[in-house]
Amino acid sequence: MKKIITISFILITLFISSCSSTKDLTVSERDGSSYEKAVIVKSVAEEYEYAKKACQGCQLLGQSLSQYKNKPYDILRFKNSDGDEVIYYFDISKFYGKGF
Repeated sequence: MKKIITISFILITLFISSCSSTKDLTVSERDGSSYEKAVIVKSVAEEYEYAKKACQGCQLLGQSLSQYKNKPYDILRFKNSDGDEVIYYFDISKFYGKGF
């Protein structure tokens, strides 16, 4: 029974992955370094969780809302331990303006 469930899971995973567009960026390519590589998030808390892991020890300088190609983005600016500015772009279209 366990073997059938495992095989079913693998087949479903392969089917779902084959349905995705080849033009979509993979999760690893979405590093937040630009609008095109913005990290897709479902909440503001998720933005800060990502930034905390990606930029350990960084100091928050600011957060701003932006529009790019008719989509909303949050932009978080940080200063790292070397004093350099680090910017992360987040695609917030999954939740921005919904539920109000």
